[in-house]
Amino acid sequence: MAEENEGLAGKVMRYLIVLGLMMALAQTASADDKLQHLLDQALLAARETNQLPAIAAVVQINGKIAAEAAFGVRAEGHPETVTMSDRWLIGSDTKAFTATLIARLVEQHVLSFDDTLAASFPSIANEMSPAYRNVTITQLLSHTAGLPPLTSDKDMPLFAETINSVQGVMQQRAAVVRKYLTMPPASKAGEFVYSNLGYLIAAAIAEAKTGKSWEDLIREQIFVPLGITNVGFGPPNSSGKFDEPEGHEEKDGNLLPVDPLREGKELPQAFGPAGTISIGLHDWMIFAQDQLDGEHGHGKLLTTSDYRKLHTPVYLATPEIQKLVGDRLVNTGYGLGWGLKPGPNGEPLLISWNGSDGYWLTTVQIMPKHNMIFLIVTNRGGKAGNQAIAQVDASLVAKLKPLD
Repeated sequence: MAEENEGLAGKVMRYLIVLGLMMALAQTASADDKLQHLLDQALLAARETNQLPAIAAVVQINGKIAAEAAFGVRAEGHPETVTMSDRWLIGSDTKAFTATLIARLVEQHVLSFDDTLAASFPSIANEMSPAYRNVTITQLLSHTAGLPPLTSDKDMPLFAETINSVQGVMQQRAAVVRKYLTMPPASKAGEFVYSNLGYLIAAAIAEAKTGKSWEDLIREQIFVPLGITNVGFGPPNSSGKFDEPEGHEEKDGNLLPVDPLREGKELPQAFGPAGTISIGLHDWMIFAQDQLDGEHGHGKLLTTSDYRKLHTPVYLATPEIQKLVGDRLVNTGYGLGWGLKPGPNGEPLLISWNGSDGYWLTTVQIMPKHNMIFLIVTNRGGKAGNQAIAQVDASLVAKLKPLD
C-alpha cells in the first residue's frame, strides 16, 4: 500500500511539474506575442510616419529570436514586397566585420594591433608623411590615425581618381595607401575623427601580409567559421529584377529607387572594408550573437580578451561621437568597429553602430547584460531613415529596458 501511495505521489509530482512547465511556456509565448505585436506596430508606424519603402527588424533575447518582421516594398512604385530573407546594405556596420577580421589575423600572428604604418608598408616608409609612420593598426580601427574622413562628396573625387589609375581591387587599395599616406595628415594622431580611410588602409595591411583580398579574407575568416551564407558585397539587388531591396533617394519631393548598377551610384569595390557588406538579417544576427557571446567568454571567432579589445573604448565621449551614435549613447566611446557605452566597471552596457551609404540605414545594438540584440534596417537613408530607426528603437527600449 505504501508503494502504491508513493507511486501515486510520484505521478502527482510529475503532473505538477509538467503543468508548471506548460504554464511557463504559455507565459513565454504570451510575452513573445506581446513583443511581436509591439514590434509590428512600431515598424508599421515608423514606415508610415517617415514614408519609407520598407523597414524590417529582428529582436533576439538569450540567443533566440523573440520577434521579427519586415514590411513594405523592395522598390518604390513596384509591387515586390520585402521578406525576412532579403539582404540589406549595412554600410558602416561593415566596420565591425573588418575589425574582427584584423583581430583574427592578430591571433594567428599574421600581424599585431601595435604594428605601425611604416613597418606595415616598408616600401613607402621613406615617402610617408612623418606624422603617419608611427600610427598603429589600433589607431586605424579607432578613427584616431589623423586620416581624412572620406565620408562626403568633396572627399570622393581624389579617391576615385586614385583607384581608377590602376586595375584590381587589391592594387587599388595599395594605390590608396600610397596616395594618402604621403599626404599631410588631416588631423592630429590620437584625436577621434571618423574616417572610412582607416579601414581601407587596415584592410590593405591584411592584404599585403596574406596576399589575399579583403573579400576573400572576410569569407575565410568570418563568414565560413560562423556559417554565414546569405551575404555579399555591394547593393544586393540585381539590376531591374527587384529580387532584393533597392536603396532610395529623394528628388524633387519624390522617393525614387536607386539602381546603382544602372545609375553609377554604387560605392567602389575598393571601399568595401569600410561599408559595402549586404546581408540577410538572420545571418547578420549570427555575427552579432557571436560578438555578444564573446563578451561572456564563449565566442567562436576570438579569445575573450580580443573581443574585449574590440569592445573597449579607445577614445571616450566627444560631441562628434555622440552625434554619430545618437542621443541614447550619452557618455559613450568608440572601440574598434563599435560605438560603446561602458558600464561602471568598464564592461560594455551597449555595443552598437549605424550604417548608411545615403540610400539605406541600418543599426545593430547589442546589450550584453540582458543578452539582447536589436537589428533594424530600412532601404531609405537620410533624416527619414534615422527618425524611423530611432522610433522603433525607442519602442523596444521602453518595453524591454535593456540598459537598466
